[in-house]
Amino acid sequence: MIRQTSMVLFAFLCIEASHEACAQSSVTLYGTMDAGIIYSTNQQTTNANGSTSGGHGVQVGGGNLVPSRWGLMGTEDLGGGLSAKFALENQFLSSNGAMLQSGSLFDRQAWVGLSKDGIGTLSAGRQYDSYSDFLGVYASSNSWATQYGSHLGDVDNLNEAFNFNNSLKFTSADFSGLTFGGTFSFGGQAGNFAVKRGYALAAAYTHGPVSLSAGYLTLNQPLDAALGGASNYVGDFSCSNADAMYCNLQDAASLKVWGVGGSVAIGQATLAAVYTHTRLADSQYFAGAASPNGENVSFDIAELNAVYNLSPAWTVGAAYIYNNAKPGGGGSTHFHQVNLGTNYSLSKRTALYLVAIAQKASGAGLGINASTGGAANYAQIPTLVNSNSDRQLAAMAGIRVNF
Repeated sequence: MIRQTSMVLFAFLCIEASHEACAQSSVTLYGTMDAGIIYSTNQQTTNANGSTSGGHGVQVGGGNLVPSRWGLMGTEDLGGGLSAKFALENQFLSSNGAMLQSGSLFDRQAWVGLSKDGIGTLSAGRQYDSYSDFLGVYASSNSWATQYGSHLGDVDNLNEAFNFNNSLKFTSADFSGLTFGGTFSFGGQAGNFAVKRGYALAAAYTHGPVSLSAGYLTLNQPLDAALGGASNYVGDFSCSNADAMYCNLQDAASLKVWGVGGSVAIGQATLAAVYTHTRLADSQYFAGAASPNGENVSFDIAELNAVYNLSPAWTVGAAYIYNNAKPGGGGSTHFHQVNLGTNYSLSKRTALYLVAIAQKASGAGLGINASTGGAANYAQIPTLVNSNSDRQLAAMAGIRVNF
């Protein structure tokens, strides 16, 4: 963190405050810059005659290992174990400097709240939900496998593809290894309390090297409530790419997901597992003459993740992800994904990474063949353009610097 910048902000806030009050308060500027080269195979494009073809792609990508972002975090000691806190955080595209979501300056976090020692923190604003907070720690994509190693479309939100707007959140203190929390989004639409409403509940227990968590999340109209709507959504299932296969999948009446996870540390190794069940109601991806309101679709996703510390600076990891996607109309599509990677820390702030990801789709086929209109198996490594076949490979190398 840039302590000199923090001290300038600190001094500015203290111009008219007493020396005693300022000594008990702090404001910190923090962030991450991440960029690298990404190679991928079989990226699908649509030809002039309506047929599809695929080819290799090489591009500069940002926010790979962790999202590129900057933020402000502050706290003020109010006495008696009570403190006021706030956080403002923006995510941006390091490849071109643009904001992730147009018109949304603090798209990741914008909240203020009170914290009480021995009880917990209550906050209000735009926030990460409790389910993702407690379960996301077991996914390889949140530690070493980059965002491309996440679950298909981040449909279970373990990588926090969306945050809760207009929300209240409580996160408890640690009670002998037990922590819990809840988030409630009011939706914010006058005259219809249920529109865009959502909530999340989660709990975790840690004892020595073992950690266990469980959580539940539900959100009405997730595309408009949390993803920025059709015009601002830039995630895996976005329609901003003309060749996006799974466009409109998250344009649904509601999202409901629950999950369980756990990890254990054994010497220099850490093993983790997580399972989630996601249900999208009335997904517009399946809308047509036979089902104008769309169809329900469920995703059962399981991940096994292992990390080994070769040295304090050097880690290697491997993960396997299985995804069973099943529309209400029947027929399952299976996505098998393998993540392999290594991270090397040059310092406490700077790290290099190299990650390879492979995915294979099989089963009934969740994709739609542009030429025949029939079902087809198209792989899609998260955040990349979908493959024009049932398999896809990606490799990326880059640098991450925290400040």
